[in-house]
This record gives sequence, structure tokens and C-alpha cells, in this order.
Amino acid sequence: MSGCPFTSAAKPIPATLLTEEALQDPFEIYKRLRAEQPVAFVTEQNFWLVTRYNDCEFILSHPEKFSSREAVSSTNAYRRSPEALRILSGSKGHPRARTLIMSDPPEHTRYRAILQRSLSPGKTLRQLATRMQEIIDDLIDGFAERGECEFVREFAYPLPMRIVATILDVPPERIDMLKAWSDDFISVQAGNIPDDRIVDAARHTIEFEEYILAKIEERRREPRDDFFGRLIQPHEGEQPLTTQELLNFALQILVGGNESTTNFLGNGMYELMRRPHLVAELQREPGRIPEVVEEILRYESPLQGLFRVALEEQDFDGVRVPKGAKLMLNFGSANRDETYYGDGEFDPHRDNRSTLHLAFGRGIHACAGQAIARREGMLAFETLIRRLPDLRLSPSRAPQRQTLFSLRGMKKLYLEFTQAPRLRAST
Repeated sequence: MSGCPFTSAAKPIPATLLTEEALQDPFEIYKRLRAEQPVAFVTEQNFWLVTRYNDCEFILSHPEKFSSREAVSSTNAYRRSPEALRILSGSKGHPRARTLIMSDPPEHTRYRAILQRSLSPGKTLRQLATRMQEIIDDLIDGFAERGECEFVREFAYPLPMRIVATILDVPPERIDMLKAWSDDFISVQAGNIPDDRIVDAARHTIEFEEYILAKIEERRREPRDDFFGRLIQPHEGEQPLTTQELLNFALQILVGGNESTTNFLGNGMYELMRRPHLVAELQREPGRIPEVVEEILRYESPLQGLFRVALEEQDFDGVRVPKGAKLMLNFGSANRDETYYGDGEFDPHRDNRSTLHLAFGRGIHACAGQAIARREGMLAFETLIRRLPDLRLSPSRAPQRQTLFSLRGMKKLYLEFTQAPRLRAST
């Protein structure tokens, strides 16, 4: 897209959208955009912001009109560094591959079928359910006797990372390494990594690929009935994944399986802690936790949006979007659209089945791991408010939010509670 051919209804949105203050609480701006500029051009980043539910749903439902080839990025910091590009291009003959969220049919159809079979949500959930509960209790044991915790660092980050590590067959002592690789990838795709770290991020990408490549080669020698084993072994009539496709699958599991879930857990705990009466209700009626989880996902969508590229010129209520234009579908805004959600305020009794929220996307690109993320949240919130019944926000240490445009989550969340016994003796 070389420029922006505006109609009279399409004016560039103000830079205030990208300020730290706006990133802390963008919802008033989103509300104004839905009313005045529902499809608006963001001049600073050269994309169109789509803020109404119907428009987002339409785009998600028509992959033949809107490509996913640049689904997760508005920019890519590697382009700023020839040295980083040189490092990546020398990746042992395994060039970058587009799979799953950054591909279109028919390639996407093949990738999705292989992932669904390999991840096998029902089977994986059964295998992981006991492990999830063990991890949750172990993490709570780590701070239960202190009477306080920093929730993101001590719970919201390690829980999904340990689940991802289980899926990718990574030992617990390497989790911090996995997280560092994931953080670098996200920072590079968002374009907010400092220039002096871009080359290091490229090297870390190669480290990740070499680590996963060893797993792949091990499964090729000795097949197993685990995620990598099922991913590598093709079914009859199925084209096997190439090595570069396998590496990209692993990267998407790493990033998709931890970042959004960490933000979901942090957002959810913050919303619960702001509503002690709701916590008391859920302690009496834990069966309501699944519906509250859906409302948390709608109200504070951890992934605020994904990108699409228009494959042909499109018209949105008189706003002409040219062929080749990049659009960001803003789930955070769409999930508070007045047409479906009234004033959009948090409602723990809302029936989110009548209008399905877009927190996990929609259509052929809906998040393949959403059942796992939901189960993590339900088990986590139920266990936390049961084992730490007077859990509350710290009165002396304010929570801190992340300030990223496409992700919404907590950076720091300090909690206090009456000291509680561990479930397991210290070893």
C-alpha cells in the first residue's frame, strides 16, 4: 500500500491512540472511533483500524477477500538490521515458513488439519488436565506462606509457560529460556525492540530453531505419541510437513500458547480482585466460573487484534479501502460494540453464547488452542479463590499494565492474602 486514498468519511485517526496513556485505557477512543470512524487509517503505522464487531466478523469470515499473510505484525524490526537478516538467512537451510495463522487456503487448510490432529484438543486436554492442576497448586505453594505475591511473575507467566513446555517436551529448568525466545519474537514483530537488541533476537531465533530441530530429529529416529511425534508422522494421503514448517509450528505454539494466556490470567485476576462481591459469589457457586471466564475474555481481550491484507478494493460504509491495504481487526473494540453489548461494561451474568466474542478470533483462523487456554483459566481462578479466600489487591503497590497496541495484559499485579498452608511439604 503506497498511500491512503481517503474518501470524505475516512480521515487519519489522531496520534493519541498510540500514546502510553491511550494504551493504558484505549476504550473511550475505541468508542469514539466506532461512532465516527469505524474503519480509520492509522498514519503512523500505515494500516487501517477496524473497530466494529460486524466489520471484524465479516473480514474474519471471508479469507478469500482478506489474506492472513501478515496476520501478527504491523512491522518487523529485522528489516532495520542487515546483520540480523544475514543471521536469519543462514539458518542451516531452513528459511522462514508461513504456517497456520499467516497462511491462506488451500495451504492453511492442510496446516489446520495437521495441527488439529497433532494437538488433538480433547486428547491433549485429558492428558494435560491433571498436570495443569499440579502446576497451579505448585505455583500457589510457592507464595502461599508469604501472604503476598506478584501475580504475573509468580503465576500468570509460569503457568502457561509450563504447559507449553509440557507440549513441546521442554524440561522445567529451560522455561526461562523459552520465555526469552518468545519475548524476543513478539518484540521484533511489534517493532518495539531496541536497535541494539535486534541482532541478539535473530541469534535467539536460531537458538530456538536448533533446539527444536533436535527434538524433531529425535522423533524421526524414535517416534512417540506426543505433540511432535503426531506432527511429524503423516496420515495416509497427507503431505508431510517440511522441516521449516515444523519449526514454524513450534514457534507458533510457543508464542500463542503463553503470551495471550498470561495476559488473560492477569486481566482476569485484576477484574476479579476489583469485584470482591463477585469473588464471594464464585466461592459459593464455582460452577459459574466458566461464564465469568467468557466475560473476562470479552471485556479484556488479551489479543487486541490481528492483521489482514485486502485482496481487492473494499467498501465499508462509504470508506474505500484499496487493494493491498493492511487492516488491523480490533477485537478489543469489537468486543465492546454497543450494537451487541450495550454499554459494554463487565457483566458476570452475560450470556456470551448469543453473540460470540472475538477474543480467540473467528472462522478458519480461530485459535486452535483456545480450549486449553480456557481450561487453564477456569482451573486457575477456581483454585486461587478456594485456597486463598481473602485474596485482594495490594493497597500499597499499584498494578501496572503492559503498553503494547496489539496485546493487553498486566505487567505487574500485586496481591495480598492471609497466609495459607502449602499442599505439599517443602523438599
